[in-house]
Amino acid sequence: MGMLVYQNWDAIDEALKGRYGDAERLEWTPSVPYRPAGPVPMGHFVSNLIAVYPRTEPVPHWHLIGYAMTAPYEERGYEFTLRVRRGPGDGAAAPNWAMQLMESLASYVSKSGNDFAAGHYIEWPDPFDPDRPGSPIRAGGFVLDPELGVLDTAIGQIAFLQFVGITTDELHASQAWNVRGLLGALEPHLPLLVTDLDRASLAGDPEVVRAVEEGSLRDGSGTGYLFLHRLGAETGDGVRVTMGAEHVPQFTRVLPGRVPHGNPLILRSGDRPPVVFLPGPEFSHRETGEALEIYIPGTAAAELAGAVTTAPGDYRVPSLPALTITIEP
Repeated sequence: MGMLVYQNWDAIDEALKGRYGDAERLEWTPSVPYRPAGPVPMGHFVSNLIAVYPRTEPVPHWHLIGYAMTAPYEERGYEFTLRVRRGPGDGAAAPNWAMQLMESLASYVSKSGNDFAAGHYIEWPDPFDPDRPGSPIRAGGFVLDPELGVLDTAIGQIAFLQFVGITTDELHASQAWNVRGLLGALEPHLPLLVTDLDRASLAGDPEVVRAVEEGSLRDGSGTGYLFLHRLGAETGDGVRVTMGAEHVPQFTRVLPGRVPHGNPLILRSGDRPPVVFLPGPEFSHRETGEALEIYIPGTAAAELAGAVTTAPGDYRVPSLPALTITIEP
């Protein structure tokens, strides 16, 4: 196993040398390697090494490449990369938060067994950089590294997955379409999709808004689940679905990207049964014991999404008179 892994690392070294030649390369290595003596983890870090290249083009940034996911006992066929803005006063080393982010991604995969792929996303509970608690960058999506892509080696492929920091509202906008599409819309504004913790959100940029709207109409939404902190439902002569005002933007973006395209939208909250909106020829509902299923036509889904706002109150549309959406402040 060890020799095969070293072939992986040699292949990564060769690919980076092909890209960077003899350019300066910085390296971070842990004080105690991961699993140095067998299958029981002994080291604190999963990453065996992080290579860092200082860049000036197309914008000043640090390019980080991890050696972790092709390490012994992992061998997952991909490695994480990250590009972070390099300011004039940032010194001669990449910021600590970037190293910690790379390690936290590797550690999450190792401990959970959940793999990432291009198009996936993750939200962070804490600021990426403790020194920037007000940064709006609190989520991220994954794309193939635009320069490294996928590497063919003698023992298989290695995909270089670049983590791209995005704002929470950019993530929510992407749910109307998909993260891969959103990142494509952001790339003209963020060369090589460099993560900049100090940048403003681009969720309201006209070009980004248009791309997401057009993509959603064409492809639908890739978001099948929404997790709502405040969600309730009652049935009787009709159906009343209650949610907090903070959930309205996500609900109204995603619903018309799901039901009109023949796909369900599942609303989950805690341990209670989910509320599921499904495509149907006319309004109906049923309680299965596992979920409340609400069937609505695709045109009605778009009408409902256009009617509901964040203002507290009851919302109904003519095509769905037996369905009430109640928004709580």
